[in-house]
Amino acid sequence: MAEEVTLNRRESLDRRGRGYYSFRSRAAIPCDDENNIIGIDCERLSGLTSESVDENDDTSANADDGFRRGLSSKVSEGITRGTTTVFQVIRRALHEGVVANMLLQNEKEGSALASLDDNNDSSAIRGSTPHHRNAGKYTVIAFINSRSGGGKGMEIFKTLQSLLGNEFVIDLNSCGPGQMPENTLLKYARDPAVRILACGGDGTCGWIYSSLDKVWSNILGMKGRVHLSDQFKDHLPLAIMPLGTGNDLSRQYNWGPKFRKYMIHKSIISAVADADVMGLDRWRCLILPMSSLGEDEKKYIPQILCEKDSSNHDPNSERTSLATMTELEGMLHDEENNPKKGNKFVTESNQPSTAYFDGLFCNYFSLGFDATVLFEFHKERVNNPKKFTSPWRNKLVYVEKSPTGIRAPKLRKRVQIFVNNKEGDLVKLKIPKDTRSILLLNIQSYAGGNHIAPKGTPDDGLIEVIFVSNLIRLVSTAVVGPVMPYVLFKVRAQTNRVCIRTKCPLHCQVDGEPWLQGEAVIQVKFHTRNAILKKSSAVMNCGCLSGTDNVVVS
Repeated sequence: MAEEVTLNRRESLDRRGRGYYSFRSRAAIPCDDENNIIGIDCERLSGLTSESVDENDDTSANADDGFRRGLSSKVSEGITRGTTTVFQVIRRALHEGVVANMLLQNEKEGSALASLDDNNDSSAIRGSTPHHRNAGKYTVIAFINSRSGGGKGMEIFKTLQSLLGNEFVIDLNSCGPGQMPENTLLKYARDPAVRILACGGDGTCGWIYSSLDKVWSNILGMKGRVHLSDQFKDHLPLAIMPLGTGNDLSRQYNWGPKFRKYMIHKSIISAVADADVMGLDRWRCLILPMSSLGEDEKKYIPQILCEKDSSNHDPNSERTSLATMTELEGMLHDEENNPKKGNKFVTESNQPSTAYFDGLFCNYFSLGFDATVLFEFHKERVNNPKKFTSPWRNKLVYVEKSPTGIRAPKLRKRVQIFVNNKEGDLVKLKIPKDTRSILLLNIQSYAGGNHIAPKGTPDDGLIEVIFVSNLIRLVSTAVVGPVMPYVLFKVRAQTNRVCIRTKCPLHCQVDGEPWLQGEAVIQVKFHTRNAILKKSSAVMNCGCLSGTDNVVVS
């Protein structure tokens, strides 16, 4: 009877993927080919067995007695067969008694020992919410703003719910305390078979990555720098359904320049499952203003740049990079910041403001005429939102605002720029006389898919520094650059850190979000590398090359 109880229990555990040998391997019990515990003698093993049985006094008495009778039965059976010595049978029986009691204790505590290979039924990753696979061997979680996509957002939202399941489609428009993207992603972060589908533009992707920073900070510490973790660096990779205007990140990784109807079919889920995991560098932008900003000026500061107070910072904080704040403040008082030298663009100011702005970006940073055009476009969108009902109308308004870029000032006397060299020291770059814009490119798709530089990859830890003379030159390069590579802009530096000292108000932008920046020091520095998915069914033909010849690098 006892042996029958034991066998029934074993069969039940096997059906649930929690069998004896599976448990033994998970419990890391070292055994030889004859099922003996390595490194434990008979007396010690006997003691372990009695201790293990004593610890389970509150377990069902019938099951407990059954295991004891089962041990005696196994000893007698082994002796009768004569297939092995009594000594070996006793050791094997005691070993199975230890494991059986461990199984009882484990079941009592409610530990999940489901098979990791059973992907279609549940997720057995410790610390991960149990869930089924909705995309083959993967689980796809979609984030979408139901008000985006030119009125198609709600239709896409409902379609994705039918394809993935309601619990795996999150409406960003309904986010609130306790229901932010990071609250959802934290539940699945430990599962390597979970993938994210971000339905939106570059801003939506930036939002999701900011949420991932909070997730990894919660799990790893390290200020969310997941690329430093061998275990989690490829977890929660991001795929993109392009619903924005420029969609530069989507273009870079082959998800397309704009939304198309076929993207709401099941094929998009298959594309996410089949995509290749790549890396995307993300850069920290730290801005130290020379003077305090008024409320009207702060209104246009991008949301990704959070305002903080340097008077309360931790000097050892890696999160804010304020260990270099003293160095940045020193740049505000460089040798050229002296009105007596006759530089009419330099203004006399008080001590630097204690407020600073800090945030991360993925695509690019620029300062100059292109940011001026984008700023005018952004103001028009805020003041007259009815004009902006589709990507095509957005681009027409952008063309209308382009003449403002022609009147933009030259930057040589208004800006200083420093980059890290190979030794990690800041060195000054000479700005050409006719420069009206400075671009820092992380990806090779700029301002709506334009390829303007011959070098660089988005996962090399380096950012490309480019000087642009005027709007006409930029437009002509964007048009003919893909077929005439020699007209592409020269990369003046590839580096992991850039410091820009502005001496008068100038327009800036990060990932398509513009603002007017007064006198300040701006630092752009490599922060982390996140996982992103590249669609494998398409081939990107942008002519991008990697390399660091004849440039300043770190």
